[in-house]
Amino acid sequence: MTKISINFYLRQPKQKGRKAIYATVRYQKQTAILFPGLSIHSNDWVTKKGISKPRDIPENNSLKDCLYEFGKLVRETHGELHKLYPQTIVSAQLLKKTVNSKKLMREVSDIIKTDNEKIRITAFFQKMVDDSKSKTRLNKNGKALTNSTISTYETTIKHFINFESKQKRNYLLSEINQKLIDDFANYLTHELKMAFNGAGKYMKTFRTMMNYAHELKFIADDALVKQKVNVTHESPDNIYLTRKDINDMLALKCFDSKLYEVVRDLFVVGCLTGLRFSDFSELRKARIENELIYMTFQKTQCRGTIPVHPIVKEIIGKYPEGLPKCPPNQVFNRYLKEIGKKLPQLNTNFEKILTRGGVPDPKTYKRYELLSSHTARRSFATNEYLNKTPTYTIMAITGHKSEKSFRAYIKMDSSEHATLLADKWRNEESNEKLFD
Repeated sequence: MTKISINFYLRQPKQKGRKAIYATVRYQKQTAILFPGLSIHSNDWVTKKGISKPRDIPENNSLKDCLYEFGKLVRETHGELHKLYPQTIVSAQLLKKTVNSKKLMREVSDIIKTDNEKIRITAFFQKMVDDSKSKTRLNKNGKALTNSTISTYETTIKHFINFESKQKRNYLLSEINQKLIDDFANYLTHELKMAFNGAGKYMKTFRTMMNYAHELKFIADDALVKQKVNVTHESPDNIYLTRKDINDMLALKCFDSKLYEVVRDLFVVGCLTGLRFSDFSELRKARIENELIYMTFQKTQCRGTIPVHPIVKEIIGKYPEGLPKCPPNQVFNRYLKEIGKKLPQLNTNFEKILTRGGVPDPKTYKRYELLSSHTARRSFATNEYLNKTPTYTIMAITGHKSEKSFRAYIKMDSSEHATLLADKWRNEESNEKLFD
């Protein structure tokens, strides 16, 4: 039987005030730090050499019981894991993750028994955010959720709070029905006049919240099955830069400041690697060997390998001490538009049609006004597609999992599609003549 030592300590015990309690669990050269979710005023905790425990006073009896139960949970969980993996040592990380999961389920069970009918949607939404930040809640691949995903959760909460204010009431989880879902969707689409993709993103998050509530047994099976969350999406026309555009941008000289040149160089790197801004902005930290870039993509946390284009190699060579630090995305996009304005071909008009309030909303822009860091990734996908690079090869570089999502990045206009088809016909006609 494995000997397990569990000791409880107080965080910052020398500071006055209410402090969190944590447990140090030691066994077989493993050490796990666990938080039972309990706290106590520092005056009511004894911290001496070899002693760390609540004071022996009646007011602490309930806390002592909770600490005992937590220790019991840790020992039981270790025993269960040891039975599952008898030939290996249970890692501290696995023990911590399993204990936290079981503790959460017990808390949820207690809440359901006592007050399930009175849980506000916004309160549970916030719980989903907190659980995601603490890594109690992971994605479907068992990995921590990204900051951008959590940020979308938080923005959805703000929209729902404003929706409740408009409705002059607060909604409970138990009140989720089709009317509420449709009313929130209509608020995003018609009241806020969001584009299809914006409203769809927040409704998708609302559906995620419902699924999490169902997973934790706050929402019954039939309530989830009966409700339909419509996630709207469209692929609007957008610009990309041709290879000539990219070369013309590279030829620009005499910038007002060094930062313009840095933005231009990093943007071109994005155009020739297909990386997202979150990745090409951090390329200086990537491992580059044998003209291959090895890195972990920020959004998906998946590993990727990308060939170094000759122009990318030249740009990297410009900076012997490594690629310069990239400015924030908002600053990057502002500088990029000013750079694009210098190119005559980007001073032409471009009509972009988005669905707002349920109806098409066409607007005309100068092409340079639509430049953003994401134009780089779109340009890479489109140019390689036009260059007849196999679709699955491009997807392997961009990290797209489905051809449907990948094709949303291909931004060719009707004349380019017509030219591509005409070239195909000419090639077919030429091949037929060879066999006459």
